[in-house]
Amino acid sequence: MSATSQERSTIREIAEKAHNIGAVVVVDGAQAVVHEHVDVTALDADFYVFSGHKVFAPAGIGALYGKPALLDAMPPWHGGGKMVEKVSFGGTLFAQSPAKFEAGTPNVAGAIALAEAITWYKNIDRKAAEQHIAHLQKRLVEGIQSLEDLHIVGLQPAASVVAFYVDGVHHSDIATLLDQQGIAVRSGHHCAHPLMDAIGINGCVRASIALYNTEEDIDRCIEAIRKACELL
Repeated sequence: MSATSQERSTIREIAEKAHNIGAVVVVDGAQAVVHEHVDVTALDADFYVFSGHKVFAPAGIGALYGKPALLDAMPPWHGGGKMVEKVSFGGTLFAQSPAKFEAGTPNVAGAIALAEAITWYKNIDRKAAEQHIAHLQKRLVEGIQSLEDLHIVGLQPAASVVAFYVDGVHHSDIATLLDQQGIAVRSGHHCAHPLMDAIGINGCVRASIALYNTEEDIDRCIEAIRKACELL
């Protein structure tokens, strides 16, 4: 989901309060980088991390930004080739950041693909992409919101996800029926157990929309959800 200017201000406010008590701020930007321009300096994040597949790079590659002073103060987390300047019986001198954190053979192909994905994504019309996603989300919501016993959870207009559950039906059963119709969704707690407990459900189904999806995809998803509800 895209972060609004208010949410960005909230991150900056959290960072300021955290820094006032000597805490370090790590921002998980996996959901943000695909929707908006990210300025780690403006956020004042000490660390900012995202996974590459969120910007259509291969799985298994990502990016971690860290403030140079913090990186320099940290010891290496793993030993291996190319992360040392000198090794002797008297001691070890580690390489400068970021080399000291990059032991062994790196994921060269993944890094090249991630760089190309970022370059491609920076050059598309981001506003048009967000408008397209918002249109598809609205179409999906309108197509399923009237289904009996189906409840949409925490709907955020113009977001790239639609989460829902059906009374008396386990979320994984819905996901299985959708999978059998060629519709890929995620079901479960979505790393939000406290939220699920607070709203009194044991999980939900989440359909995610990306810029490559079409109206035809959404219509197939709507029909599949309708069939799944009829079978349950």
